[in-house]
Order: sequence, then C-alpha cells, then structure tokens
Amino acid sequence: MKAVGRRIVVASNRGPVSFGRDESGRVVTTRGAGGLVTALGGALAATGGLWIAAAMSEEDRSQAQRTIEVDAGAGGYQVRLLPFDPADYEGYYDGISNRVLWFLHHSLWDVPRAPTFEGLAEAWHGYRTVNDTFARALEEEGRPPREEPVYLVQDYHLAIVPALLRERMPRAAIAHFSNIPFAGPTGLRILPQPIREALLAGMLGADVVGFQALAWAENFLLGCRGLPGARVDLRRRVVRWDGRDVRVRVHPISIDPAALREEAAAEEAAAAGQDILAWIGDRRLLVRVDRAELSKNILRGFQAYERFLETNQEWLRRISFLALLNPSRQHLPEYRAYTEEAVELAGRINGRLGREDWEPIRLSLKDDYPRALAAYRLYDVLLVNPVFDGMNLVAKEGPALNERDGVLILSENAGASAELGRHALAVNPFDVEATARSIATAVQMDPVERRRRARGLRAAVARNPIDVWVRAQVEDLERMGR
Repeated sequence: MKAVGRRIVVASNRGPVSFGRDESGRVVTTRGAGGLVTALGGALAATGGLWIAAAMSEEDRSQAQRTIEVDAGAGGYQVRLLPFDPADYEGYYDGISNRVLWFLHHSLWDVPRAPTFEGLAEAWHGYRTVNDTFARALEEEGRPPREEPVYLVQDYHLAIVPALLRERMPRAAIAHFSNIPFAGPTGLRILPQPIREALLAGMLGADVVGFQALAWAENFLLGCRGLPGARVDLRRRVVRWDGRDVRVRVHPISIDPAALREEAAAEEAAAAGQDILAWIGDRRLLVRVDRAELSKNILRGFQAYERFLETNQEWLRRISFLALLNPSRQHLPEYRAYTEEAVELAGRINGRLGREDWEPIRLSLKDDYPRALAAYRLYDVLLVNPVFDGMNLVAKEGPALNERDGVLILSENAGASAELGRHALAVNPFDVEATARSIATAVQMDPVERRRRARGLRAAVARNPIDVWVRAQVEDLERMGR
C-alpha cells in the first residue's frame, strides 16, 4: 500500500473484530476472516487508519465507548463500534438490507407474489437512521485538527452514507463499493420510487462508485439513467450528478493465496483432510462450500447432481458430494425454510440412490472453516453455481489450494466468471440439465485438459493480488484531484 498517503477510514456494517464470552464468562475477541478484512486491514495498517462498524452483539455494544486497537502484523489500526437502538437496527439490517436490497440485487423474489412491502416505511426509517449515524461518525474523523481522510464506504447496507456525508463535508474524498451484484433498471423499478431514487442518489454522493464486475457497474449506470437530474455517459462510465462527475469503476477483489495455504497446513485442517480421505476412499470428490443462503442456488446444485447420477449410472458408488454449508440468517423464515429444503433434498437423494456402502451426498450444516480448507485441497470438481453473486471468493480459494487439478464449474452470473470463466466450465445456474452435463464433463475430463485449466485458474488468481483492490480505489480518489 505504498501508494496510499492519506489516512483511510473504512465504514462497513460488520467490522474486523467482534466480542463474546468464553465458557468461563471472560470477554474474548474474535478476528474476522475473509478477503474484505485482509484487504482493508492491510490498507488501514499502512496508514494508521480507522474502521467504523456496527456493534452487532451485547458484548460489542459494551466495547462501543472505547477505541479498539487491532494488530495487523506490519502495523496496526483502530476500530470503533457504533451502538444502535435495536428497533432501528432491525429495520436497517433485516427490514431493508437483508429482505429488500439483498433480494432485489440477487433477483430472489417470486415476483408474482412478493414483495408487498408491508412495514417498509418503518424499516426505511431505521435504515436511514443507521446510515445517518455512520455519516456523523465519519464526519467526526475528518474534523480539524485532523487532516481529512480518504473514506471507503462498503456495501449495500450503507448505500446512502455517501450522500449524507457529502452534505456534511462537501469536499470529502468518498468511495462507495458494492460487494454484491447490482440490479438493472427493470429490477430497480420494483422498489417504490422515493426509495429507489434515494438509494441511487445516496451512492452518487461518492466520488467513485465501485463494483466487483463490469455487469454490475453497467446495471448501476443504466439505473442512474432513470434518476431525474442525472446525466450518464456509458462509454466513460461517468454520472454527472449535483454538479459533480461521479466515476463508476470495476475492481474485482481477490484472495491471499499464501495466507490461505498457511491456514490449510494447520493441524485442524490437516485432520479434517484425513477424515475426508477416509470417507471418499478411491471415489471422485465433488465439493461445494457456501453459506446456506438463497442466492447460492444449493437446491439446483443438488438436483443437478441427482440428474447426473440418474443419467450416468456408471458413476454410482464412484463419486461422493461433500456439501459444506455455513448457516446464514437463520432467524429469518425465508432462510430457515430454504435450509430445511436443502437438508430434505439431500436426504431424499441419499435415500433413493444411496447404498449401504455409499452415501451420495454428505451435508454439513455448520461453520467449519478447517474442513472447507481441506475440501479445497482434495476436490476433483468444485461446484460454484450461484444465481447471481457479486464475486464469489470460493471460486478463487478452491483453485488456489487444490492439489488434484480439480475442475471448477462456475455460474456465468458470478462476478468471478469475468476473471476465471475461460478456465472453468461455465453454466447457466438455472439450467439443471446443463449443470448435470457439466458434472459429467468434469469427472470425465482428460488429465491434460484438467491440468491446463487448473493452471489457468491459479494464474488468473495470482495476476490480481489482494492489495491491488484497495490501492485501486484510493488511486481513483487521488485522480479526482481532491
């Protein structure tokens, strides 16, 4: 991050640390994992920056009155947690972020029946209140005698923070980045007009609006064409708004392969690998690693595997499917119902096609990162078939660790397909038959072809180092001349 001179301040819903209690009742700190924490944490450490996030738990809220120091190896940075009224936070997080924006941008609604937007006004009040609190906290960090920092606002939870911060600090350097897909203009029109326009105008409060893939950036630009007062230059990816030029950019996030390999070599992951090997024996291994979440398209993945076995019965007893699902948002009825349906479907496939000495699908429903790392090393086929996904780091983590020249089956609607698609087997995630055929192609692929594709995947990941993601966003802001 040598190119970064000014202090960076990050705002996101979830922070890089969280607090809880162990069995003895002692307060313990848990460090967050994943590409976002790694990339942003390194940039913050390089500039002595600050990460502002929501206090998610009672223990988080107990720490909200102090600044938390985080050691990031080569340096450190600070974390500030913001407490919220529970009703406001529920409206912001569940009411709008999870049940409106997530469903909208991933095309998850059964449109003939949903949404109906009951309680939308109350939820939107909570969303605006939380976003306004974030904007006020960000403003505090740029008040004299401090030098104004570079603000990196993250994701759909905080879509209107840039405009709220811009009202307070007209000359602030602000970037907003969406880690998820972005709906096109037709999808956006599902939202009531005032909310649709507030979301677009909110993001346009930034100097730079970033996305994981070109498709999502183009959807945003097309959506802005319907915003009164906005002038959109599609070729230059610039929106003229409120007397300013807002640049729309694409910066795909990546992973840290070296750190990932170190984690995969740890004792717990190694033991999980031995357990997987004992289970599969000499069979081929099909793997998926996902949150148990609607956009990940788990049901169609199971149906495709079932169809593959039905039409390629020579593979009965010769392949096993390890599905590692991390429970997600299980307090929401839609997510509980989907998870239960996935469990039932896996059970039905096992009951119908399994044998006494063979389990077609082994479904694990828990947060088991060491087992996921072990599965990455050992898969012959990795299935990544989300209906839509901003990026999908599983598609990068798996090939970076795999030791078997494993084949990646990748949804053409995942942001990762722009970087990895030509080395993977691309599938339409809605087409169960085509996905089944891709499984057959993958398990029967010539070893030379498997090796060529695996090398291509690893090279594609290596070409995009994780630190480039933050540096590119900061350089975008610096080029604005502020």
